[in-house]
Order: sequence, then C-alpha cells, then structure tokens
Amino acid sequence: MTSGGVPVEGGYGWVVVSVLFLQYIIMAGIQGSVGIIHTELVSETSYSLSVIGWIGSLMIGLCTMSSPFISILTKFIPCRILAITGSLLMSLGFLCAAFTSSVPVLFLCLGILPGIGMNLISFSSIMILRGYFLKMLPLAYGMCLAGVGVGMVSFPPFYVYLHVTFGLQGSFLIVSAICMNSVVFSGLTVPTRTQSQKKSMEKGLSLADLFDFSLFKSYTFVMFVTGHLIFNIAYAVPFTYLPIKGEETGFSEQSSALFITVLGAGSSVGRILFGWMSGKFPLIRKKAFLVVMVLSTLSLLPVSFTSSYSLIMVCSTIFGACAGIIHTEIPSFLIGLIGIDNLPNGLSVAYLQQGIGSLVGIPIAEAVCRRVGDNSAFVFTTVVCALVLVLFTLSLYLPERKPETPKVPHILPEVPKPEVFVVTMAETGPTAA
Repeated sequence: MTSGGVPVEGGYGWVVVSVLFLQYIIMAGIQGSVGIIHTELVSETSYSLSVIGWIGSLMIGLCTMSSPFISILTKFIPCRILAITGSLLMSLGFLCAAFTSSVPVLFLCLGILPGIGMNLISFSSIMILRGYFLKMLPLAYGMCLAGVGVGMVSFPPFYVYLHVTFGLQGSFLIVSAICMNSVVFSGLTVPTRTQSQKKSMEKGLSLADLFDFSLFKSYTFVMFVTGHLIFNIAYAVPFTYLPIKGEETGFSEQSSALFITVLGAGSSVGRILFGWMSGKFPLIRKKAFLVVMVLSTLSLLPVSFTSSYSLIMVCSTIFGACAGIIHTEIPSFLIGLIGIDNLPNGLSVAYLQQGIGSLVGIPIAEAVCRRVGDNSAFVFTTVVCALVLVLFTLSLYLPERKPETPKVPHILPEVPKPEVFVVTMAETGPTAA
C-alpha cells in the first residue's frame, strides 16, 4: 500500500491469492463433507440425524454469524494472526473429535471450533486482499473463492476414501493434519497495514467506535444487505432439494449427488470469469451483475417441471455459477456503497445475515413444501430470488440522499461598496503612462 493509502494492484498480493485459494479448498471441502460426517456419527452413536445435524448447522452458521465479533477483533489484532488462530481452531477441533464419543463435546469439536476458525480465515482474507487490490479486487477475490467449488467437488470423495481406509477416528486425525497446512498458508498472507489498524494501535477505541451504526442510516445499504439475507435463504434450498428431486425422478443416489458437484464446479468458473470481467470492464459491472441475478432467478424454475437428467444438470450449473458470482461481488459493491474504510463493519453485517439465511432457508422451504408439494421448493427459490433482484436493483441505482446544508443567517453588517475612480490616459499624460 502506498503512503497515500491507495492499494498497489497485485505484487505480493498474488501470492496471497494463491494461498487463500488453497485455504478455501480446505474450508469448503470440510463443509461439503458434513453430510458424510453426519451419516458416520449416526451409525456410531445412538443419536438421530435430527440431533447430529446440529453439528453441521453450528459449523456453517458460525462460519458467518460470528462476523460482527471478528470485525471488532480486526481493529486490534493483525489479520494474519487471526487467520493463523482460525487454522489452529479447525485443526484442534478435529483432533479432539478423534478421541471422544460424547455428542455434546462433538458439537464443540466439529461444530463450534471449526465454524469460528473458518470465519477467522475468510473474514481476515478479505481485509488482507483490500490492501493489495482495488480495481482488481473482484478478480482477486473471485480467484480465492474459486477454491470453494474445487473443495466441494474434490474433498467429499476424498473424505469417503479416508473413512473407508482409516475409520472414523483416523479420518478425523488426517483432516486435523490437513488443517495444520492452513496454518502455514495463513502465515504467508502478509497483510498491509491499513490506516484503521494504525489508528487502533495509536489510541484506544471507545465502545461506540467498535461498530459504526450510522451505516444503517443509508437506505441503499439496508436494502442491499437485506437482499443478501433473502438470497441466502434461497441459496440453501438446492443443496437439499436437488438430490431429493433426482431420487424422486428415479435417478440413483450417486447420479443425484452430481447435481451438487456441477453446482460447485459452476460456482468456481463463474467467480473467476466474472471477476476478470469486472476488472476489465468496470463500467458495465452493475448491469452485468443484475443480468446474473435474473439468470439465478430463472435457472431452477424448469427443475420443478422436468424429469430430464441433462436439463437438471444444466440448471444446477447455471445456478451455481450465478450464486458464486453474487457471493463474490458482495464486498466490491459494499465498498461502492459505504467506502473501503467501512468494509469491515459492512461485511460483518452481510456475513451475519448470510449465516441467518443459511440456518432458516431449509426450514422455511420445508414448511412451504409441506403445504404445497415437494416441487414447490424450486418455485419458492425463484420467487425469493425475484425479490432479491428488486432489492439489489434499487440499492445499486437509487441515489443516496445527501443531508441538506443548513442555511447560515446573515448576521454581518453590510459593508459599503468602495468608490471607484476611473482615470483616462489622456488625463494622466506621458509620465503616468
């Protein structure tokens, strides 16, 4: 970062992008394997899936819902230290899980510790990237998040191999060792020293300084993060109902699981391509983003009315690509709405709402399906995404109201105008000239 606080595009930042890509593979891979872990634990313990399922809910929920707390930590603690701490928490959780069969302890080891650890890494990564990129931030962030799709595609089959070969405890120990690699990756994410961190180090912060609540005075910001919350309600639905749709249509369990695989693959490709396009053609970024939002709204609607395996695969891929783009562009649009200095506060709100949406999305969709029918899940997703499209459009194109400048009363006495004397050249003579 230059002395003026303007990020220098690239440089060592590309090293940071590379290691963050690897970290997202690990984090997304673990999250994508939660269903497999649930199945193993149900067979190993006497608890039902409704109880064991809280492990995944805690992990995924805390991965985003702890963002306001982590946002405060970034004001006092360097982001690299936070990322290293998050990696250690992930590794410690799986290590301890290998030596216990107590379900409440497993809630802590496999749910709470990895969830908070993942958020420490993901939240810190954006804070680090903004020090190296500005115009190319969408591309850089998209390349990092491309690891999400790679992890979703590759890690679950690898985890199945670990469980078959080494058993439950052995697989947890190996995953713990893999998470220790993330400690090394975090050590390589050298952050630039932002002005806000310097200010926090130079003087103490009051309670009011820890979070800027004035952000909620901006109606465009409120509409944008509300749209983000509602979108994540819809985003959670396909991960449960696409495999159900496949099995109800008559496809095998393995074939139905491929719907989620191509969704993840589409997410990776979409993040990188749109990130590149955003940096290359910044003037059309808003319009292109809304076109993507339209595609995400319509992409899953045909799934409700078809039994074609190929069409469901195409719809899953398109939705995955669009959802990946939308999640990638959230930080960039927040910078445009509230400024880069307010990004930690704005992002903590967005991530908190993402966690809430992920938690309540499936229960809401299940309630709708019980009343209307199973095929209504994808119609529900379409309707919700349409509402998000409206909110995003208004937040990005409505002008923000500027506060009126108060009129200052005229209290100074009037000053008499000075008399002006005009002297012609003819009157002055040659000497004056």
